This record gives sequence, C-alpha cells and structure tokens, in this order.
Amino acid sequence: MEDNIYKRIVDKWGVESQLNMVTEEIGELLQAISKFRRSYNKDDETKDKAYDHLCEETADVINMMNQMREMFDSELIDKYIEEKLERISKKLDE
Repeated sequence: MEDNIYKRIVDKWGVESQLNMVTEEIGELLQAISKFRRSYNKDDETKDKAYDHLCEETADVINMMNQMREMFDSELIDKYIEEKLERISKKLDE
C-alpha cells in the first residue's frame, strides 16, 4: 500500500514540487536535531517535546525519501545503499 501512496503523491503534485518538499523536510529535521541536542540540559518536559518532534521530523524525511525512490531509479538507489553498507561494515570489522 505504501508504494501506491508514494506513487499517487508524485503523480498528483509532480517531481519538482516534491523535491521542494524534500528540501523543506530535511531543513525541518536539521532544526529538530539542533533543538534536541540543546534540550539535554533542560527539564524533562522540554526534552520529551524535543524528542517527540525529532521523531516526527524523522518520519517526514523517511516519507520523502520513499517518494524519491518513486521519482528516481530505486534499483540504482538500492545498489548504492548496499555498497555503502558494505563499506561501513568493513570499517566496523577493522
């Protein structure tokens, strides 16, 4: 079902619009990471809100990345993911 939703989103709003959304969502994730890091020395409620917001923005970016898989060559993306994971795995084993 998810794949169908991502395809429908791209079909409805188009690649250019969704690429703009990707950059917006990544920017929001960067801000959420910054606020989360700054919340370490704050009260529990502030930390909890920052954590929740970080998780929400992470979900938004993951959804946008899934749309990018729909817009671009998912097989090529998977190839690069595998290559990068193999490289990291070798470093972990060193």
